[in-house]
Amino acid sequence: MKKIRKAVILAAGRGTRFLPYTKACPKEMLPVVDTPSLQLIVQEAVSAGIKDVLIVISPEKEVIRKHFSVDAGFEDFLLAHGKKAEAREIHEIGTMANVSFAVQKVADGSGKALLLAESFLDGEAGAVLNGDDLVYSSVSAVKQLCDCWETFGGTVVGVQKVSEKDISKYGSVKIAADEGNGTFFIDGIKEKPAAPEAPSLYAALGRYVVPADFFGYLRRVPVAENGELQFTDALNLQAAEKGIYAKVFEGRRYDLGSKAGYLAANVEYALRDENLGGGFAEYLKNLSENL
Repeated sequence: MKKIRKAVILAAGRGTRFLPYTKACPKEMLPVVDTPSLQLIVQEAVSAGIKDVLIVISPEKEVIRKHFSVDAGFEDFLLAHGKKAEAREIHEIGTMANVSFAVQKVADGSGKALLLAESFLDGEAGAVLNGDDLVYSSVSAVKQLCDCWETFGGTVVGVQKVSEKDISKYGSVKIAADEGNGTFFIDGIKEKPAAPEAPSLYAALGRYVVPADFFGYLRRVPVAENGELQFTDALNLQAAEKGIYAKVFEGRRYDLGSKAGYLAANVEYALRDENLGGGFAEYLKNLSENL
């Protein structure tokens, strides 16, 4: 089976939970320590061997396009001031992948956002990443799903086990068969169930691989009364008709759509930083003693 060569990142949401920052600035450009969260997600795809990335944005997020473009003038400025490492870092942002963009002009759902990627995927299977979900892992979460796709084929949903109190925040997968090695054959996803109604504690967490025929399911899903077409509804339709796979991926996942998740990401990424980690850990110890 051909390897996954392309990835789509869904980053068109307005980020209302981060107002007033998101009035003028995309939520995806919020830094995790010193790197925009969206750049870390692109780097995850690149570390899986993917070189072609499409980012779906809304019209007011053109600064994202600028961030991933080569800026020769700024590189020359940095070099002229003796900042070779910084110039190299800036250059790598613009060249680490072939990044292109699609603009979702109306907020009409994640399914409509993904439909904008059909010509980009051009008949190939592709990885899909939610721009609100960041995963820190030794092996890219996307690569883990791509490896699963190469073994089983079909749509793959990235999942992790969550607590009973948290399952109501996510889509709970309905397991039909255990394929071993953290892979399940599933026949549905129940969106945000109360704990007693959850079919499992395995939650879909923003990482997917979809084959070319998935767009047919997207087109068959009815649009909701609010005018939105949801990605999960198409997953459910495909799962009910032919089944799909869920892969338990390893790694620490952060919900960047919530302030608590965003703050946790900053704290933990700072602690991992070789220059910041020691001093920051000491600061946190001192702080905790006075709480």
